[in-house]
Amino acid sequence: MGALRLLTVGVTGRRDLKKVLKLVEDLLLHLEKQDVKVLVDRDLALSHPSERVREAAGDNKAIRRADVVVTIGGDGTILRAVRKFGAPLRVLGVNMGSMGFLCEVDPPEVFSALDKIIRGEYRVQRARMLSLFIDGVCRDYALNDVFVFTPKPAKVIDFKVDVDGVEVFSGRADGALISTAVGSTAYAISANGPLIDPELDCLELVIMNPLNLGVKPFIFSSSSTVRVTFPPRSRRGAAVYCDGVLTAVVQKKSVIEVKLSELYVDFLRVKEVRSTFYRKFYDIRIRGERR
Repeated sequence: MGALRLLTVGVTGRRDLKKVLKLVEDLLLHLEKQDVKVLVDRDLALSHPSERVREAAGDNKAIRRADVVVTIGGDGTILRAVRKFGAPLRVLGVNMGSMGFLCEVDPPEVFSALDKIIRGEYRVQRARMLSLFIDGVCRDYALNDVFVFTPKPAKVIDFKVDVDGVEVFSGRADGALISTAVGSTAYAISANGPLIDPELDCLELVIMNPLNLGVKPFIFSSSSTVRVTFPPRSRRGAAVYCDGVLTAVVQKKSVIEVKLSELYVDFLRVKEVRSTFYRKFYDIRIRGERR
């Protein structure tokens, strides 16, 4: 990539960790020495003990327009940042969580990573988001997944799934999880979905705990639309979650549609994308290491 002229950098992170607060202040000082304007997430800034950090508080719209947003925490911090600031968003993730699949660097590496980005020594991994439509109206977006789930614990729901007009499932289960390639390392893989290579652009469908044991996960093209409906025999509708956040509880007459959005998140990568991805997967998901 060409050198990225950093004029403005947004910073957000967890407010409950002292090491995050310390790194935020260090980043502010480091970047200001290079004449880079730093905007700190207002909620984080106003809770920070440093007056200098508090003075750098920025609003959500300004941070979304920043040349890059540095997130300090874990994958959950990135998901919350996307929901808070909106997309499109350009992200450099600093991992202080337990997994960090979406994050690029550990805290000691963040300063050298920003220097590499300024020199153009980086790649962009574009992750398209999911759009959720309920009865024809766009209700929400998700970076990882949309989960159509039973609204009553221990009670299955009866539903049907069509993909581009072709029925792929009809029956009873706990629900259906529609995931992006980026989201394949999250809830989907814990539900026995496949690991999807980070270079692919596709949709994944996992039927959660179906009564029919022969049902397997599906992979669909990036142009597909996944449609969930409830047949007349259904006793209830469903709760719909986007990246773990409840968006709506729908009735059994509702129609749920999920497809890839025009919105996206650009992850800045200073390491080789594929080898780093599979090494993280092996260490975290197979060996069970906590970062």
